Formats: sequence, structure tokens, C-alpha cells
Amino acid sequence: MSALDTNTPKFSHEAQIGVVPEFTLVDFLRLMKVRARVIIGTTVVVVALVTILVMQMTPLYSATAVVMLDQRKNNVVENTESTLTQLPSDQVTVQNQVQILTSLELAGRVVDRQKLAQDTAFNPRANSPSSLLKYLNPLSWLPVKTKTRSDVQGEDLARKNAIHALLSRLTVDPIGTSTSMKVIYQSEDPYRAAWIANSIANAYVEDQLDSKFDATKKATLWLSNRISELSRQAQLADTAVQQYKAEHNITTTANGTSVVEQQIADINSQLILAKTDLAEKQSNYGRLSEMAKVGRASDSAQVLASPLIATLRSQETVLNGQMADLSNKYGPRHPKILDMQAQKTNLDTKINEEVQRVVVSKKNEVEAAQAHVSSLQQSLQQLETQGAGQNKAEVQLTALQSAATSSRSMYEAFLGRLNQSQGREGIQAPDARVISNAEVPVSPSYPQTALVIGLSIPAGLLLGFALAFGAERLDAGFRTTSQLESLLGVPVLATVPEVLGTEKGVITNATDFILDRPTSSFAEAVRGLQLGIGLSRIDDPPKVIIVTSSVPGEGKTTLAVSLARMAARSGKKTVIVDGDLRRPTLAKVIGGEYQNGIVEVLLDKLPLDQCLGRDPRSNVYVLPCLVAPASPADILASDAMANLVKNLEQCFDLVIIDSAPVLPVNDTKILSRLADAVLFVVRWERTPREATVSAMRALTDAHAVVVGVALSRADSERFRYYSYGYQSYSSYSKYYGE
Repeated sequence: MSALDTNTPKFSHEAQIGVVPEFTLVDFLRLMKVRARVIIGTTVVVVALVTILVMQMTPLYSATAVVMLDQRKNNVVENTESTLTQLPSDQVTVQNQVQILTSLELAGRVVDRQKLAQDTAFNPRANSPSSLLKYLNPLSWLPVKTKTRSDVQGEDLARKNAIHALLSRLTVDPIGTSTSMKVIYQSEDPYRAAWIANSIANAYVEDQLDSKFDATKKATLWLSNRISELSRQAQLADTAVQQYKAEHNITTTANGTSVVEQQIADINSQLILAKTDLAEKQSNYGRLSEMAKVGRASDSAQVLASPLIATLRSQETVLNGQMADLSNKYGPRHPKILDMQAQKTNLDTKINEEVQRVVVSKKNEVEAAQAHVSSLQQSLQQLETQGAGQNKAEVQLTALQSAATSSRSMYEAFLGRLNQSQGREGIQAPDARVISNAEVPVSPSYPQTALVIGLSIPAGLLLGFALAFGAERLDAGFRTTSQLESLLGVPVLATVPEVLGTEKGVITNATDFILDRPTSSFAEAVRGLQLGIGLSRIDDPPKVIIVTSSVPGEGKTTLAVSLARMAARSGKKTVIVDGDLRRPTLAKVIGGEYQNGIVEVLLDKLPLDQCLGRDPRSNVYVLPCLVAPASPADILASDAMANLVKNLEQCFDLVIIDSAPVLPVNDTKILSRLADAVLFVVRWERTPREATVSAMRALTDAHAVVVGVALSRADSERFRYYSYGYQSYSSYSKYYGE
């Protein structure tokens, strides 16, 4: 229970009406307690459904084989290509190999090799009644040489079905950033799962090897054909070269040059040497001739080089010596001296003759050298004339020789490639290998019963929370005072619990709680309302109070009677007026016999004192409405009603008016002008929020003084979560005399 505290701040409902409060952590914890049945029930249902569904599933076993792209390289022959892996190790290549492993062609290879088209697990039509009838047909027992078109189509269809069935259970995944791949196959039979996984892995390796063999065969065949063609072209080119040489009388040496060119080169070399020798001899002869003219030829190097000259010079020297010796003894006219002079003259003559002979010899050498140079020059001119005719022919010969050389080079290159390819054909290795064969699984991989059921628990809880949150948010009513205060901007004075018996319309029991059980929770809630209304104006407590609601059935009449009895019990002279002239219920709730009422007073048929009655169980005065008037709104808006309220205010300490609901009629808005305070009643969890907001807006527009809200008829089992926080209600119930 709650009552308005003296420190409660003023509420500015003008600015806050219609503002939806935020959902806080406190609201979430409260939701867990209030909606625990929904959350737990949803979780149990979800777990049960998931468990049943999992148990109905056919278990599947997964077998895994691991294939790795082999990055090793084994060079069998130096300077040749690798005979093992040729594939790069990037992720794009790995993905390409994944596509090969899951291709129709590789699956077809496995289907054909393992004869899966006749297996019912891959082709359910294999043992269909139609196929059995076909085998029972005696005509099918006879040997058939050719297949009909329908037979071929049927086999193709069975093969396609088996391939697609195989691929539907196959998964290939790369392993991290490595070049390995997992080949995973699922089947109802664990042995079949391992068998198929290994078959696919082995078929993939064999497919790579077959692809290499096919590529090598095609390359070898193409090279052989190309070599035959190149050999024929080389032979034709060589024949053309030889034929052209014969036609143009072109003779070549061992190094490929023509004989004429070789001769010209030789003569050029000889001519250079001859000219050099001629120049040297001409130089020597020129110097010798110059010295001969001045009589000094005997001093030249050429003369001195003569052995005879040297001998004669030696004799002359000896003779001169002897003559010198004899001249000192005998004198110049001595016969011996004369004889020696004659000998000297003879020697000089011989020397001169020898000098002339040397000069003539050098001249002859010069002439011979000149003749040799002229001869060589004539031979060179003849050869050059002959070679000029061959140059034109050699241009074409060079072209023919180049073509022949090119053809021969291509022939030899292709022949080498053919020999290399044939040498590698027998040592081909696949680019991948199986590094782990699939083992027979011992437990099913699908469904993972424990994991699925385990996940269903948080899933059920999440769904339960979602449903509870949705129910909480979609619920049109109010359960907490904070909801009302945030939405309306008006304080909630108390949360009034539902009293046993009021749910079926027997509402007299609730008003009797004030008298029979003054310490009950219901009585404490009404006491809180009374305190809250009084504290709304401490200096001048309200005397005329209107109790109203947005729609009928919210318990406003019960609260009005309870407030009146509580006030009378505290010693106040209290009167309660039935202001709902359209559907009056005050007399029925209080009980007792009444002859006249408010209508008679307002129509001036009877005085007020003759129309006032007494509550049979308390000191409360009652002004009921026994007959509904023709125009209630006009009567309530009349001066008679205003005068009646003034009279009651003068005669009583507290006047409580049970007014009509706000939304159906305008009666309450009319009466609100005569009241000091308005108590707005909202039924717990039932009154729609839109209706509550609309009614509060209407009262605000009518300038009614709404001092607070009473949250009535709250569920005694559940509203404690909203009213008492998270402590047990039993910790509070000892204060109540229920």
C-alpha cells in the first residue's frame, strides 16, 4: 500500500500527459517475477518441441578425409621443369581445387566407379516396382545387342540423380591458411560415409594424374606432328641452298665463305706485304744512289754489309799500314812502295766495282718488287671482277641459308622438347595427395542432440522474455504507480487491492471492510487515499470531493463509499451524494431503504432534510439518486445543484460526490466546477491507457482540480510485486488484519 507523503513534489501533468515511461532494469526484474509463468512455460514448451523434433530426425554420420596440395618439387633432370606439383599455393588455387572436388565430373567418376546409380541410397528408383517388373519380364532375360533410346535416357537420369544425391551430402572446406582441404561426406550409414569420402579423395588425386597424362599425350602428339613438318621444311631449305650454289657456280670453304672471297683476302694480304717491301727497298736504294753521286757509296750500310767489301777494306787497311812502314825506311820511289801503291789502286778499283755492283743489285731488287706489286694488283683486279658477279647471287644465297638455318633450329628445338616430354611421361605425379583417410565415425554428427537441446533452453528463455515483454508492453492497463504518474503527471495516492467477492459484482463486501476489518490492506489503502487528499491542500483541506473514473466498472462507487465511511469513523460529519444521475448505484452499494433522493431536491419537490438518508452501518449521511431524470446534464448544470453543494458544504465537514465516468458523458466535467478536489480512479491492469489519458485530458480541459489517482482493484497475488518491491508480501502482511 502507498499514500501520498508530505514531501511529495507537485506534478506538472499539463506537460506530461501521454508521455510513455522508459523500460528500466527495475521494470525488467519485476517482469521476471510477474511473468515467470509465461517465461518458464515458454521455455519448457520450446525445449519439449525441440527435443521431440531432434528425436524424430534421422541421424547422419560425417566422415572426413584430408587432401593436401603437394608443394614439393623433384627435379629429375637438371634444367628441366618440375615433374611434381605445378600449382601455386595461394588461396585462389585452393578455392579452385574445392570447385573441382565438388564438380559434377568428379562426382560422376565416383558414381561410375562405385556403381552408385544402382544403389537405392543414391537412386531410390533403383528398386522401384517398375524396375522389378522389368526384371520379371522374360523378354529382359534375352541378350540384347543394342540399347533402346529409352534405356539410355533412363540410365542417364539414374546417373544424374546419383550424382546430385552424392553432391548434396558432400562438403569441402579449406583448412585455415594451409593448402589442405577437408572432404566431408554425410550418410545415414557410418561405413558408407567413410567409404564415399575416401572414394572422392582418391578420385580427385587420380583425376589430377589422368589430367597430366592426357596433357602429356596431347603435347607429345602435337610435337611429333610439328617435328615431322619442320623436318620436311628443313630438308627443302637445304636442298634449295645446294641447288642455288650449283646453278651459280658458288664454291664455299669449310667456314662457309666462297673461294673467290678467300682468294681476294689472301691476295690483299700479299699485296700489303709486297707494297711494304717495295717501299723499304725504294728507300734503301734512294739513299744509296744519293751517296753514290757524292762518291760516298762505300760508306753506306748496304755496301758495308757486303762481305767482299769488308775483305777488301781489311786488305786495304793492312796495305796502308805496310806502306807507312816502308815509306819511313825507303822513300816514296822505292820499288816496294810503288808495288804497294799499285796494289792499293787495284784494291780501290775492286772496291768501286763492288760498290757499283751493290748499287745495281739494289736497283734490281726495287724493280723486282715493283713487278711483284703490279702482278698482285692485276690478280686482285681479276678476282674482284669475278667476285662482283657472285655478290648478287650470294645475297639470295644468304637468304636461303638463313631460312635453312631457322628451319633446322626449330626442328632441333622441338625435337629436344619431344625427347624431354617423352622422358617425363613415365614419372608424372599428381599435384595433390591424401594425407588422412576418412575413418568410420562412431557417433552421429547431425543432429547434435545435446547441443541443440542445450541451445533450445536459452532460445526458449529469450522467446519467453520476448512474449512477456510483448504482453507487458501490449497490455493496455496499468500495474505500477510509476506508469500512471509518468503517463498522467498526477500522483498516485494509493493502490487499492481487490477484495474477495467484488469480482462478481457483490461489491458490498468491500465497503464493509472499512468497518469490519479496519486494519486490513484494503482499509489501509483507503486511509492512504484520505490522507493524500487531505495533504493536497494542507492549509485548506478540500471539503467537496468528486470521485470519478474514465469508464464504468473501475470501482469508483466502492471507493467513494469507503472514503465516506473512513471519514465518518474518524469523527467527521460526512455526506455522500450520488452524482451519477444516469446509472445511479450508490443506494445499492450502501444498502438500506431510501424514499427520496437528489432528484427531488433539485426539482424542488422536497426539502433537503427529507431526502437525506443514513448509512445503516455508519454515521454517513446519504443523498441517493432513486429515479433517473430526463436531462441529467441540465440538472447538474443548474443553479439548484450549485446551491445544493453550497448547503451541503455548510452543513457537513466532508462532501463526497460519486460522479459518472468522464468519457461516456459530460456530467463529471460539469460537477468539477463545484468541487474542491477530484479523485480519479483507474482500475489496475484493466483500464485502457488511451481511455485514461483521454479522460485526464478532458478533466484538465475542464479545469478540474485532480488531486490524485487511485489504482483500484489490484490483484492481491500479483500487485505486491509492483507495490512492495522485491520483498515478500509476507513481510508486510503482519501489519494487516486480513
